[in-house]
Amino acid sequence: MDHDAISAGLKKVFEDDRYAQKLGIELMEAAPGYARARMLCDDTLLNFNGFIHGGAIFSLLDYAFSVACNAHNESAVAIAMSIQFISAAPPGGRIVAEAREVDKSRKLGLYEMTVRDEAGKLICKCDGRVYRIGKPIVGPAQGQ
Repeated sequence: MDHDAISAGLKKVFEDDRYAQKLGIELMEAAPGYARARMLCDDTLLNFNGFIHGGAIFSLLDYAFSVACNAHNESAVAIAMSIQFISAAPPGGRIVAEAREVDKSRKLGLYEMTVRDEAGKLICKCDGRVYRIGKPIVGPAQGQ
């Protein structure tokens, strides 16, 4: 990937996400408009059918989406998401979410996201839209 690096301050904000930590989500790569994250699909994430819970997959996808759209150091919040599950995530393996910016205007952003298993098999696709609040997430005093 040929992306500009994000600041240490932003990286710390993203890695300190308590919900992501609880799920064991690991940030692999982040740049303005781009993010990649992964998660181990252990048996605590299984639903009653024995598959990885869709909510767990969505949480990983949402984390990557959040990092990608906020990596501009401009606060943004999701206003719409559409997800299509394509195949089941394998229990015991890792899944990887990738989020890419498709369009960015002053107030809105459009993103495409995917989740794949370790072998590259597509688990789901998602489109998301954000509204840019416009305030910085970190400033000079926080390592920007």
